[in-house]
Amino acid sequence: MARMVYCVKLGRELPGLERPPFPGELGQRIYENISKQAYDMWQAESTNVINERGLSMGDPEARKVLRQEMEKFFFSSPKQPAGQGATRAIGTAKGPRLVFCAKLGRELPGLARPPMPGELGQRIYEQISQQAYDMWEAQRTLIINHYGLNLADPESRKILREQMEEFFFGSDAQMPEGWTPEAVGAGASSKDGGAPSSKGGGGAPSSKGGGGGAAQRK
Repeated sequence: MARMVYCVKLGRELPGLERPPFPGELGQRIYENISKQAYDMWQAESTNVINERGLSMGDPEARKVLRQEMEKFFFSSPKQPAGQGATRAIGTAKGPRLVFCAKLGRELPGLARPPMPGELGQRIYEQISQQAYDMWEAQRTLIINHYGLNLADPESRKILREQMEEFFFGSDAQMPEGWTPEAVGAGASSKDGGAPSSKGGGGAPSSKGGGGGAAQRK
């Protein structure tokens, strides 16, 4: 049976982590006070932080910044759910905020907040469900690994953003009729070494804006 904790991020008792996520005081604090669900939310949030700030995990100072952001994410605003599987205060009375998801073609719970600043972040917030955004997280990892993108490089971040837009809103982005959530796991299996699927924007990085060549840089 799963170990239960009172999650200070989501404000209720939920299954906890199996072990501290890393050594030290913060890792132990997360283990004792943060649920597995909330920790999974941080995985997506950390990606946004790395992208927006251009952090390189080979830099000790960048790792320090990311750790500070992690602590703030979990403990600075207790009981304010945000992200996957949670409802922010904006929707507490009526349940999660619903959107008609352009990717999945039906009404589903939306994101708790725009995933990034700017027009594209707002468009995703208004038109993409949390479920579809979670699919992008897996696709994003495949694209970075397969093409050796370096997120400290502005050109690589530009390419990844173009791929995100294509994945959600491109002409071939919408999932086929009859698609079920179980298909997410099947698509994610290419993480084990296959090239990103061309479905929904996962193909070779667009050459738009001269980005095609930059995608090969390590």
